[in-house]
Formats: sequence, C-alpha cells, structure tokens
Amino acid sequence: MKPIVDTAFYCCGARMQDAAQVHPICGDKYAKMFMCDYGQRIYDKFEAETLSTTSVVLRHRIMDDVLRHMLSSDAHLCVITIGAGFDSRPYRLKGGNWFELDEPALIAYKNALLPTYQCANPLHRIPVEFCTNGLEKELAGISSGHRDSGGGPVVVILEGVFIYLNETETQKLLDSLNRQFPHLLLMCDLVKREMVRQYGQSLLAIVTKMGAPFQAVDEPESIFFNHGYHVKEIISLMDESVDLGLNMMPKAFWSTFFSDEVKGNAVYVWEK
Repeated sequence: MKPIVDTAFYCCGARMQDAAQVHPICGDKYAKMFMCDYGQRIYDKFEAETLSTTSVVLRHRIMDDVLRHMLSSDAHLCVITIGAGFDSRPYRLKGGNWFELDEPALIAYKNALLPTYQCANPLHRIPVEFCTNGLEKELAGISSGHRDSGGGPVVVILEGVFIYLNETETQKLLDSLNRQFPHLLLMCDLVKREMVRQYGQSLLAIVTKMGAPFQAVDEPESIFFNHGYHVKEIISLMDESVDLGLNMMPKAFWSTFFSDEVKGNAVYVWEK
C-alpha cells in the first residue's frame, strides 16, 4: 500500500489496543480484524508514541459522539468519509447513509474483511486515486445521487487528513467540496505547524521515514474561513480527556500552563 495508506494501520492499531481495555475510550471492536502482520509491524513503529496514540483514540471518540448526536436527529443523514481508512462507524453507529472514499488498495482490503452487505446501514465504498483528479468526480456522483433522492443534510468527515496536506492541497479539497455541496457540515481535526514543531518531532520522524511526512500549516483555520465556513463547534482533546476521567488535572490548570497549540488540538465542526 502507499505510505499515506499505511498510516491508517497506526490509527487502527490504536483503536484495537483501546478496545482490548477493561474500560475502552472508543470501543471499536472491528479494529482487530484489520490488523494483519503487515499492519502490526507498522503499528509497532509507534510503540513509544503513547500520547499520540491516546490522542488518536480520543479524536475518534469525539467524532463518534458528535455523529451519534447528529444521527439521533436525522437517521437518514448523508455521511461522507474522505480518507476513511479502517473506520467502522457505519457498523457501530445507528442510522445514516454512508459513503467511504479511500485508495483502491485499502478499499479492496477492507471489502474482503468486512463486506458492506454486513452493515445494517446503507454503505457505499468508493475507491479513489487521490493523486489524480478522481476525488471530485466521485463527489459529483454522490452529490447527484443525493439530490435525486431528495437531498437533505450532508456531513463530511476528514479525520487525520489535513495534517498531511499543504495549504494549496487543503484549498483544492475545500474547493471541490464547495462545488458539489454548497451546504454542508464538515468535521475534522486540525493541528498547527507549531504544535508539530514543539511536541511532534518524534512522530514526524516516523511518518517521514515511512514516506508520509506531515505538512501542517501555521493557521489552518484561516483557510476554512476564507472558503466560506464558520465554526459550529470546537471540542478540545484536552478537555475531553478530563471529561472522560483520563486526566485528573483540572481544566483551569491546562488553560494556564499549556500553550495555545496544545489547547488548540481539537476536533472542529464547520458549517458551510
């Protein structure tokens, strides 16, 4: 698989490890089925990155909870996950009309181990060569079918994606989404370049050696503002760790003694 696809095994391994705990954060029981020997060898590269691994699971849990709330209000919500990796949300959450887009090799591997017909919710997996212009073509197909079926709310999930994109690539992706879905909710995580510089050098060294270096930008939020989005919700990973009892330090301590970059490590829900 391509290096950027290989990183999906790290996130999957983090959720697998979490699911094996007595009190899991996320509880993704499907993650284990994707972790072959190849995936385990990739996950083992990140053995020392305990804080990053916890952040991966926290991020996934936050997005799970936001989606559960959305689906409780609209069981027919159209959910499009770009760079889906080994996400199993269509199997774990109730409701939704799901579309998963990722590289062909990953989609083929995922289909072989967890077929879409086993999902209780409507699920469509679409292989995309992200290095070409194939993404917008597939988004246009989803958009057309969505309009034909009566339209309705659309939420796009981009988890662990933007840190691998430079500013031009981020702009191009948002332009494609804007052309196909003039009104949408977009949920993602954003990490500033300074956060990587201060706290992510060992993680950066691993992914760079794998051939998938981070390309975090200085102010990623500004790109969204410039493309007509406004913030609907921000959920801090640090705050979530306190709320879930993973961190016993009070939130006031974090706010006082940690930098804006750490406090800004968050899940964003944007509205277009």
